[in-house]
Amino acid sequence: MSDFINRPQIEVLSAADGDRRRSWSDDDKLRIVEESYIGHRQVAATARRHSIC
Repeated sequence: MSDFINRPQIEVLSAADGDRRRSWSDDDKLRIVEESYIGHRQVAATARRHSIC
């Protein structure tokens, strides 16, 4: 029983906690993809800017 005292609490997130899905318009998708091709190694930076995993 003493093992449970020192363990950190875990927060469980579920889809019911809020609307987490985004809907991108076709124009937004095209703009984001085009942005990812500009320069060297821009794909990851572009994804971070738009909060895309």
